[in-house]
Amino acid sequence: MEKSKRLKTVRGAFPEVEQIKDDALRLAVIDIWAMAWESSEWRSLEDCPKGVDVPVEHNLIMHSRAVASFAMSLCDQHNEYNGIGMNRDHVIAIALLHDVCKLHEFTRTESGHSKSRIGNLYQHGYLSAHWAQEAGLSDEIVHGLMSHTPLSGVIPQTQEAVLVHYADFADTDALLLEAGLPLFCKRK
Repeated sequence: MEKSKRLKTVRGAFPEVEQIKDDALRLAVIDIWAMAWESSEWRSLEDCPKGVDVPVEHNLIMHSRAVASFAMSLCDQHNEYNGIGMNRDHVIAIALLHDVCKLHEFTRTESGHSKSRIGNLYQHGYLSAHWAQEAGLSDEIVHGLMSHTPLSGVIPQTQEAVLVHYADFADTDALLLEAGLPLFCKRK
């Protein structure tokens, strides 16, 4: 697929990206998704699962959009009720990019999906942070990508990273509960 069509597909898959006011950041988020998709095995973005432990109908796009929506709402409510302003553009960018790495961390198998070789070699979130850093995104965004997962030894150190961390947990654990699986927040 040609690059312009891939960029248009990515932009259409993530309408939340249009809420990023900073033009350069918005375009970088779209470019990172397009690059990750183009270099992955997935022919369609919709085919990549949210996780190997969550039913397939909950794909990566749905999860990323849910986390972005939850995080934007938390950002707005946190400001309204606690008077703590945050960089909303950073919240959206972190939320939309937090799991872009899964395009390379998962692979198709005869029985569904599993972790890929990269998924077994690299810590979850590393590629998302690496691609963001390569694209010139701020250290705060790169930090939010590294710290979104409890699999990382990096603890969220910014308000934006904290919100995305918990938005991700909320969506993941709701899906796991629905599937009758152990909650991620209770895993050791």
